[in-house]
Amino acid sequence: MKRLAFIILALFTVALAKAQIAIDTLSTEALNNLLIEQVERLAEDSDDDADFEELLDNYIFFSDNPVDLNSDEVMQLVELRLLSVFQYEEIQKYRRYYGDFLFVDELEMVEGFDEQTLAVVRPVVQIGKAESNDRLSLKKMARYGKHQIVGRYEQVLERQQGYAPIDDSSLLAKPNSRYLGSPQKYQLKYTYNYRNKVRAGFVLEKDPGEMFFTDKVSDTVRALLGQNYQRGFDFVGFHLYAKDLGIVKAAVVGDYQLAYGQGLTLWSGMSFGKAGAGSSVMKQGRGITPKGSASEYAFMRGAAVTLGGGPFSGTVFYSNRRIDANVSVADSLDEAELVSSLQETGYHRTIGELQDRHAIRQQVVGGHLSYAIAHFEVGYTAHHTWLSVPLQLKPSHYNQFYFQGQSLTNQGVDFKYVKGKYALFGEGAMSLNFDSTNLQQTQRPWALAGLVGLTVKPAGYLNFTIIYRDYGKTYQNLLGNAFGEGSRNQGQRGVYLGVEAAPAPYWNLLAYADFFRFTWLTSQVNAPSSGHDYYLRVSHSFSRRANAYLQFRSKTKMKNSTDALVFSHYPILYTKNSVRFNINYQIGRDLHCSNKAEYAHYRNDDGSNESGYFLCQDIAYKPESKPYSLTFRYAIFDAKDYNARIYAYENDVLYSFSVPALYGKGMRIYLLGKVKLFNALTLYARIGSTIYSDRDEIGSGLTLIEGNHKTDLKVEAIWKL
Repeated sequence: MKRLAFIILALFTVALAKAQIAIDTLSTEALNNLLIEQVERLAEDSDDDADFEELLDNYIFFSDNPVDLNSDEVMQLVELRLLSVFQYEEIQKYRRYYGDFLFVDELEMVEGFDEQTLAVVRPVVQIGKAESNDRLSLKKMARYGKHQIVGRYEQVLERQQGYAPIDDSSLLAKPNSRYLGSPQKYQLKYTYNYRNKVRAGFVLEKDPGEMFFTDKVSDTVRALLGQNYQRGFDFVGFHLYAKDLGIVKAAVVGDYQLAYGQGLTLWSGMSFGKAGAGSSVMKQGRGITPKGSASEYAFMRGAAVTLGGGPFSGTVFYSNRRIDANVSVADSLDEAELVSSLQETGYHRTIGELQDRHAIRQQVVGGHLSYAIAHFEVGYTAHHTWLSVPLQLKPSHYNQFYFQGQSLTNQGVDFKYVKGKYALFGEGAMSLNFDSTNLQQTQRPWALAGLVGLTVKPAGYLNFTIIYRDYGKTYQNLLGNAFGEGSRNQGQRGVYLGVEAAPAPYWNLLAYADFFRFTWLTSQVNAPSSGHDYYLRVSHSFSRRANAYLQFRSKTKMKNSTDALVFSHYPILYTKNSVRFNINYQIGRDLHCSNKAEYAHYRNDDGSNESGYFLCQDIAYKPESKPYSLTFRYAIFDAKDYNARIYAYENDVLYSFSVPALYGKGMRIYLLGKVKLFNALTLYARIGSTIYSDRDEIGSGLTLIEGNHKTDLKVEAIWKL
């Protein structure tokens, strides 16, 4: 009772001292703003059109199913950048000294938790219920389990070239000149959750252009496709997951993902990379997690289990799934097959894409062992990947060290030491590809890669991070996703310096400098190259109703010259600078507004000098006492060249979002509506339009639209039981 009285008195005193900037504990605005910032930076850093649905699923899952503040589940929030590793350590220290938390607002008493952090964390934590430790039973799972069904429809309303009418003879003459299916996208997802211990679900998806049940093709096209002809949902995924069942720490059947160490040996799925800074750069491997998104690449399909007792734990896993690939006959005498490339788009819209669909089988088997005591943890990971058809790339100077062959073995050791004001982490990895010696006699079958980092928190709200990475040019891994410049952990060295600080109350500073060098040719540069990436972000909370940030980024890299007057393309430097200002504020109780302004400038040694800007106004009407809300955006942009493009996060229906790369000149508007019909059913609808003033056509190839506007529509229904 004395401890409870002391905590209540202390919290009351703190609340009075900070009344002018009190954060609404029921609001998820801070969590949403953090998600927006992270996704925008991930989209800008991505080498391709990455699918961030997994990240969004994780955020929403923890919002709907908060973790127990008095359990080790809190570590899952560290990987999502909601907490730093030092904040996690402070939580554990507080529990050791004072016992378990009695209520969430007790976090105010923990060192390192300011108002901004608390606003982000509150929606995703709770005080666990005693019955959550009861033994599992089918009766309890049936009574207390949560069910959810999500159905979504989306479509571009204007007709694209890929859907224009065409006769059979013309289609057979140019088989990839049209999409075979309809322009609608459909997704159906079911999930079940019993107190975060047992989870199950399935997901069905049909992308735009893929054939559905109602689409019909001619007998000629059907005969040409043969066994590749398929209508209905193009992607079908499922999972059954359980954890904390005695010695069984986690087990899954179906689709899942694995994440260990710093991602150099094994990390399937999404990874933040430089989207985090300061202490957040150190990865926190989540181990086995079920995959509930519709992403069609970077996941496992099979089974995995983690067993543990005391400081030891071990994981074994097996994956066996069909993947997309371009298969060709290598020798007319024995008709041996080879794979010229692996496909990761997940699209199966044209005859060519359907012929590549599930063309080969990928099997992965492996395991992970870990030993953890107090502040130290070490792990060993090994896995072997086997393809049913050998991979042989089209010869090129830059790809001669890429993975080729039929089998690949990866293994690595990772470690982490966190105590007090220091966090030391790293991973060393090795790849073994004996098949590559048959293709290239000069290449050694084994290769090394490694990274090591240190984060120091000298005082208060201040920490520094330094990371050194060295990924050998012959290192190969199909399942890694470590920190670095770009997505390929190969042929790269670099030093990263990051700082995170709170120089004054309600102020936060985030900055990093990354210096990198590619030790071999890349697809963009015909020589070893180098570059640097600078980032600075200053944010301030004016009150519970208003916050803002100013962000600057400058990235310099090298690419081949495009000068038509030279015979050989030589490397040149290019730099892209961008400045962004964003402010969020509330008018009254129901209106939430946001303004964003961004300027980008691109230049290179060939003489290119391009710039662009983006301005937008967001208005969200969210009446607290009403079952509906509306969100509206009006934006203008002017970026004549793609190199000066600007990424802008857009609010969307739940479990979906978009981060379009805007270039050209025009405006972007959208209206998003939400209505809760009754406790179990919620409907979302969004319509948006991009209108250009500098063109009469949008897109190219099969996505070409004749006209200067493009309209997208999404409708979603969520039923919770």
